[in-house]
Order: sequence, then structure tokens, then C-alpha cells
Amino acid sequence: MSVNWNARFSTMARERLDSSFIAEMIKLVVENQAISFTAGEPSTELFPLEGLAASARNAFRNPDLFSYYPFDEGLLGLREWIVGWMRADGLLPEWVSAKNVFLTNGSQEGINLVTEALIDEGDLIALEDPTYPEAFLNFARQGARFVSAAVDKEGILPDSLEKVLRENRVKFLYTIVSFQNPRGCTAPTERRRQVLELCRKFDVVILEDDPYHYLRFEGDVPESYLRLAGDDARVLYLGSFSKIVAPGLRCGWVVAPPEIMSTLNHLRVSNVIGLPAFSQYILFDFLKDLDLAPYFEHLQKAYRTRRDALVAALERHVVPLGLSFDIPEGGFFLWGRIPGLNDMVRFARFAVETEKIGIIPGTIFFPTKGKGLDTIRFSFAKVTPEIAEEGALRLARALRTFTPGEA
Repeated sequence: MSVNWNARFSTMARERLDSSFIAEMIKLVVENQAISFTAGEPSTELFPLEGLAASARNAFRNPDLFSYYPFDEGLLGLREWIVGWMRADGLLPEWVSAKNVFLTNGSQEGINLVTEALIDEGDLIALEDPTYPEAFLNFARQGARFVSAAVDKEGILPDSLEKVLRENRVKFLYTIVSFQNPRGCTAPTERRRQVLELCRKFDVVILEDDPYHYLRFEGDVPESYLRLAGDDARVLYLGSFSKIVAPGLRCGWVVAPPEIMSTLNHLRVSNVIGLPAFSQYILFDFLKDLDLAPYFEHLQKAYRTRRDALVAALERHVVPLGLSFDIPEGGFFLWGRIPGLNDMVRFARFAVETEKIGIIPGTIFFPTKGKGLDTIRFSFAKVTPEIAEEGALRLARALRTFTPGEA
């Protein structure tokens, strides 16, 4: 007699989990051997493999890294390096030290731990509209509900946020501040000051997610919410090495005030015995003597070239068919719209299966279903100029042959 596992699932497993359409599209890209404008991940060609290999050899000379590491917060040397790095770049208020830095298994674990620490079932979280779907799926798993503030090319619209905060009791605001996924927008310092003042007025915490900060191609670098808040300390900051070194190392970090550090520690220990000190040491050994300026210039030049190539290819082949899009000053993403194409999810499946070109429909980035039906996200990070040209041609062919209602 077989077990009825569906009857044994928790409420969370039954009612709060949802599939990732991005994962579905990536799977379809692989199955169809398609060109991909889908995955928001760095190019393997830009991974600093030689330097990481040398640091891995150094790590093998330290057998203590293969034991349980004594710091639940992560490798102390790397945490101290992060503080020095962020302070030199003007991202930190004076109160932050290595004691306020908590290393994570990628920035997604940081979101997970903050979610578990702060959210009770039924709590309201304020989100950008649109925003990163893996974040709001995580919040939903904990039982949160959402309210959304509108976003333009300069991030959250203060008037929209004020209305949201005035009408709702919000637990925290989640915001991707630089080259946002998916819109590619960046909030300038003055806009951030306005948002911060609203959060102070309504006593709302800010969860500042900043994985693309060092992938700026042009424009001014705004101040972080973390720095702007100063001693108010109402900002939790998420950083990541995934976009700027290699995602497979799975290392991110949280900067948090002392009052929440012990809670994050307790939550971590209740889930895992310890962090992978080996990969953290590789990162630390690689970074501690690295000349950062030319390293980031190399990344920025490579990704700027790919952005420009995709922009030019889309302008040649897809803009004449109705596409319009914003050009970001950095990051990985272009955000576009094709008015009149109100079933982008179906079109995305059609395009990958018929023309072997993968794109992400923008509607999946909106917490409220039914929004952004004619929007589209392109990732250019792994797209060479040659691939951009061929991909744009394939996308144009798909648009010419697609009709609403096709499977």
C-alpha cells in the first residue's frame, strides 16, 4: 500500500511554494539547444580561474579549513576584508565592523535568514513593482503578503511608496538598489534619501540587495541606504561575490546591526552545522592581494561591450517590430515592452521551441499576477556580440510568426 505523501505535506509545502518560471525557461533553452537571453548569471569566460586555482592550492595547505570552522558568522579574515573594502568605497556607516558582517551561502541564504528572522505569517512586505521573483517567493513561503510601489528608471517612486506605507503596516521594504533585476534601474542618491525618510517616518526597515554594485559602466555611484541611514541602523545590506567572481563559490554576506546578528546566528546553526570555510578561504586568498581597480575595469568593459552589442542588434531587428526598452548604466539586464503582445509567457515558450531563442516574460517579476503582460527581460551577461546578432534575428522571426493563442 503506497503512502499518500500529498496528505503529509506541511502547509508551507502545500500552499506557499511556487515554481520558478526562470528555471523552466532555462530548462527549455537547454532542451532546445537555444540561444539564451534568459539567465541572470555572469559569463564563465570572465571567471578568474587562474587566480582561484592558485588560491585553492594555498587552501589545501591549511588542514583546519576541512574541520568545522569556529566562527558561525564565517571566515574572519574575509569578513574583515569586506569591511575594509566597503569602507574604502564609502558604503558603510561608522558603526559597522567585522562583527556586523555575516557570511552566507550566496545572497539567497541572506534573504532566507532575514525572512525567517523578521517575517510572521500575514506580515506585509513592500516590494518594487517589478522585482526579483526568487525573493518574493521566499517571503511568501514564510507566510508574508505583499504591497508594491511603482518603479521608474530611477527606482522606487516616492509618491507611490508613501501611499503604500500610509495605507499599510509594512514590516520591511525589499529593494534592489543598483541595476535592478529585472528593470536595470538605479536609484540616485536623492531618490534614496526620499525613500529613506519615508521609511523613517513610517518606521520601516530596509532590506538593501546590492549584487550588481560593482558592475557600473557609466554614471555616478549613489550612496548606499546603509551609509545614508547612519546611526539609525534600520538597513540590512546584502552583498554577493556571485556576479563579480564566480557564483559556484556560493558566498555572499549580510551587514546587520548587533541586535539581529545573534538571531541570524541561531537561525543558521539550527539549519546547518557550519559554512564551507574552504571556499571562503579561496575567496579571501584571491581577493586580499588583488588590485581591484583593473579587475573591475576588465569586467565592466566586457559587460558594457555585451550590453551595447545586444542594444544594437535589438534596435536593428526587433525595435521595428514594436519593441522598446531601457538602456541600463550597468548590471546584466535590459527591460523591454512590446505593446499589443499581451501573452508574453506563451510567446516565450513559442520562441524557444520554434526559433530556439530564450527570453524571460516580464510578468513573472510582478508580485501581483496579471501585471506586465507585454514586458520582457533580456540578460546580456553571457551574450557575445555574435550571439546577440543571431539571437535578435531569431527573436524577430518568432515575433513575425507568432499569433496569440498558439501553444
